[in-house]
Amino acid sequence: MTRADYILTLPARPYCVATLGNKLRIRAAKTAVGYPMIQHNSPLIWRWMVFDIDSPNAFDRAEERGCPAPTFTALNPANGHAHLGYLLQSPVSAFDSSSRRAMRFYADVERGLTHRLGADTAYPGFLSKNPVSETWAVDWQARIPYQLATLNNCLDKADKRRRPKQEVNGVGRNFTLFDTLRPIAYKQWRVLHKAGKTRDDFEHMLKVAAASTNATFPVPLTRAEVNGIVRSVARWVWNKFSPQGFSALQSARGQRRWSKTITLTATKPWEAEGISRRTWERRRVAIAISG
Repeated sequence: MTRADYILTLPARPYCVATLGNKLRIRAAKTAVGYPMIQHNSPLIWRWMVFDIDSPNAFDRAEERGCPAPTFTALNPANGHAHLGYLLQSPVSAFDSSSRRAMRFYADVERGLTHRLGADTAYPGFLSKNPVSETWAVDWQARIPYQLATLNNCLDKADKRRRPKQEVNGVGRNFTLFDTLRPIAYKQWRVLHKAGKTRDDFEHMLKVAAASTNATFPVPLTRAEVNGIVRSVARWVWNKFSPQGFSALQSARGQRRWSKTITLTATKPWEAEGISRRTWERRRVAIAISG
């Protein structure tokens, strides 16, 4: 992959830094690739799946564990540790209108590969070693981007099994935060709308809720990631919901709920007895009184 090709896979203005621990900078992608560490995914669009291998044999890890060859392996020459990056053929998005199934599948595959590769489960997945930086020893391997299904083929149920609840890494945190905010937004929209609040008020409320959830993660999401998810949920709900639409939504939910309830009208037990409904009801009342 050329430098120009790699730039096309990045966010338009990714975070970047020369050394971890220093102040993060936001730069245009063509400038950011001059830094050794770079943000490889947007908060809501995931093109890369990156894994942190803190082991001297990181270069051979994928082959040893029966995993597909990474798109790139960016190795630290000083200690042999590396980041393994897999480029997806079809990026997965986390907008409110995006497929929940695709998001969940991405999180499952990421979790499975993390365990299969023996990668760092606390790696936040925000910054990675920049594979076009001369700081790292880089090997470009897979020439064709991967389908999620292809990456999934090397995994079994044990790989993808959820570990203790506190282990929420990578995109799993984005997905958890996203799914936590949606029902809150649905419920609170009507309350704030009736109170005459603005979308800014609505977004602020969601930021408070997001901060609470984010604080439970062993490695919290960055402020940029949290704000991106909050804005996506707030914008979609505020623009799509209306008093009329909310009433229609509640009505549709009620109909779905009652459609699963077995009713007399649906079963019509009087027909099985060959009598009218009125006669059947009269007999039922009589039996209840006598009993």
